[in-house]
Amino acid sequence: MAESAKLQSVDLQGLRNLQALYRRDLPKHCQEFYILKNFIAFLKIEPEMKHLNVYTLRDQRAKELGLFLIVDRYQLFVGCLGECLNLLELALNLLDWSKGLLCSTIPDRYMSTVFKVVQQKGLTVDYHHRSHLYHLPAKHAQQQLQVKCPTGFYLQSLTERDAHLINQEWSYNQEGSLYFIQRQIRLCPSMGLYDNETHELVAWCIRDQDGLLTVLQVKQTHQRRGFGSLIVQALSQRIAELGDDIIAEIYPGNLASVRIFDKFGFRMIDHCHWLNIQPENGDFTWPDGQ
Repeated sequence: MAESAKLQSVDLQGLRNLQALYRRDLPKHCQEFYILKNFIAFLKIEPEMKHLNVYTLRDQRAKELGLFLIVDRYQLFVGCLGECLNLLELALNLLDWSKGLLCSTIPDRYMSTVFKVVQQKGLTVDYHHRSHLYHLPAKHAQQQLQVKCPTGFYLQSLTERDAHLINQEWSYNQEGSLYFIQRQIRLCPSMGLYDNETHELVAWCIRDQDGLLTVLQVKQTHQRRGFGSLIVQALSQRIAELGDDIIAEIYPGNLASVRIFDKFGFRMIDHCHWLNIQPENGDFTWPDGQ
């Protein structure tokens, strides 16, 4: 095998170099830009973060195209500039898929390549979902969104103590998802709505590795009171204060969420995909705290 046809680990400076490439074409490459930005920030705080691997190819052309594969525990994120994705295909073929991977929020432009590799390697697909990617410029969020907390409640960032409830209520919880929620609360902006008297958490949202608003939920006992809209506005403003645009994914059938994001000026700019690849030898059990 040629030396260029090998995966190469990317260090912190390499992440910075990649991020600079994706800065040139926003918001088209906003997911790639923000996942690189977030992991740069994560590694500054937790330089020994476990189960995180970032790869590119040794090929110089791959570096010029910003090719990367990020394996974050059981999730896979990819990026590659340009129209020709042959190098992305090569990199994906070199990746170890044996433990299974959740291809996460993969933009439309990469999916034909991902599917091609899945077929070439005979991988088993557990499920495949396609959703809409929505975007709101930071300037719009700062100037147009109005956050008015209702009487009897207060807004504040989530704490890791909230993670157990959030994971329990989340319809997509799975092995290892509690740690994911704890980490995102610890390292990214988040927002919760709490009862003034009991301090009960009644609505919440966190920010994903790639910048997406995620795990948006209102307790069933407090629904139909506009709390979902309130949380979206409050967290969007918090993210905009950092100078970042706001992005979110919405499943086409979730009409309530579509109405919320449309109302606040979000616009659909792309589609993204979730593709879960089954492990070869049964599910991997994550150690506690990982």
